[in-house]
Amino acid sequence: MNIGDNNTTEKTNEKLQNNNIRTEYANQENYDSAIKEYSENLDKLIELANDSNEWRELKRKFADFREKLKSLFFNDEDNNIFIDKINNALDNINKKQNEEKELFELKSQNNYDSIIDVVKNAFEFATNNSDYKMAREKLLEAQESFKNLILKRSHRDELHKFIQNGYNIVSQKQSEERENYEMECIDNYHILKNKIDEVIEFVNINKIFTESRKALINIQNQIKDLKLKREQRDELFKVIRNTFDDVNKRQDEERKNYEAEIVENYNATKTFVDEAINFAKTSEDYSNSRERLIEAQNFIKSKKLKKEQRDELYADIRAVFEELNKKQSDERDSYENESNQNYQKLTDKVNDCFALVLGLTEFNIIRESLITVQGEVKVAKLKREQRNELFSRIREAFSVFDQKKNVYYANLKESKINKLNNIKSNYEEKIKRLQDVLVKDNEALELQKAKLNDSSADEYLINEINNVIQNIENRIKEKNETIEQTQEKIAKINEEIANL
Repeated sequence: MNIGDNNTTEKTNEKLQNNNIRTEYANQENYDSAIKEYSENLDKLIELANDSNEWRELKRKFADFREKLKSLFFNDEDNNIFIDKINNALDNINKKQNEEKELFELKSQNNYDSIIDVVKNAFEFATNNSDYKMAREKLLEAQESFKNLILKRSHRDELHKFIQNGYNIVSQKQSEERENYEMECIDNYHILKNKIDEVIEFVNINKIFTESRKALINIQNQIKDLKLKREQRDELFKVIRNTFDDVNKRQDEERKNYEAEIVENYNATKTFVDEAINFAKTSEDYSNSRERLIEAQNFIKSKKLKKEQRDELYADIRAVFEELNKKQSDERDSYENESNQNYQKLTDKVNDCFALVLGLTEFNIIRESLITVQGEVKVAKLKREQRNELFSRIREAFSVFDQKKNVYYANLKESKINKLNNIKSNYEEKIKRLQDVLVKDNEALELQKAKLNDSSADEYLINEINNVIQNIENRIKEKNETIEQTQEKIAKINEEIANL
């Protein structure tokens, strides 16, 4: 029934004619106008209620209309008509609200049933997997999957609780793993510290500098191979470098002392050799002269001398030997026979040296053998052509020896360079992988920041997004630090290769 229609107006007129007009209205026209205005506004609200689902606002407005009705002082019949219309409208609102609530409950339950396994699977993965990045990604993916779904608060809170517990478990596992890493670093540090103290003690009393350097390099390699914090590794490397400096300083001092000793030895040996030469030149006793010269030769061997000093003194002695040989014209046949015997014996020794050169890699033994035979050739009684031939063959042996030694050390160097390059390549691949992941992390960070700017996000979701942003930023920081540390390792490898 429309309050503003003709039937209502006729009834109202009849009542007014029966003196039923309230004293609040001056006349019939004012009363009709109030009835019409209220009826039109109420009809508009009822029409709005048919198309809207803002139940709380609609109920508030109908309540306002009911209160306003009390202040208009309509007669009882009109008043009851309006109250019936308001009550009918409210009944319709309640009915539609209940229908919508039932539909919401049904959708919420269906959505919950469709997503709960996804969330539980993400939680299980985070609980049982050590790939923390993937675990967080699965939790975030599960969280995003129900973000825009219709869900009851209890269902949504339950799902959020699964997600948050998953994040907490991942964080706790990472924290425990970091603590284990810290403990391993501390144990390694103390073990290496004790070993370094032992090596330093050995180096301080050892007189062979190559052994000292070998011991330092060995402990240095152990430092490289074990897990340590950066500051721990730097501290230990600094101790090693300082010890290397001490070894170098001691070796320099010994070298200076060696130079002084060389000068003193040369002067003493020169005097001893000159005396032997003077005796050989003035004596007719060739046998005794040779013994004095050989004694001088042995004296040369027993002293520390530079190569050119030793060659000079050997040459002086060899010259005197040659003079003696010239004087022994009456012993020519014996000399010839002795020369041939010496030549054959030295030829066999030279052949043995060739066998050593071709068969061994102990270069110190080979070199000493060649030098020894060379020394024997220098002082042995030989014809000039025999001596020259033997010297030629010894030079050939030295040439083969040097070539073999160079190839051997070149192969060692090449092998080390290849090993270092392989390590460097692995580091470079590691950096590339980290950089690729960083790109994804930065994209994920920008995505979360964009979500943070979404005005429709509630406080809980904002907190969740902030947590995700913090986690992503922590990952980015850790990866950047790892890249920087890896680049420093590559720089050290390049420096080591350049110094080879």
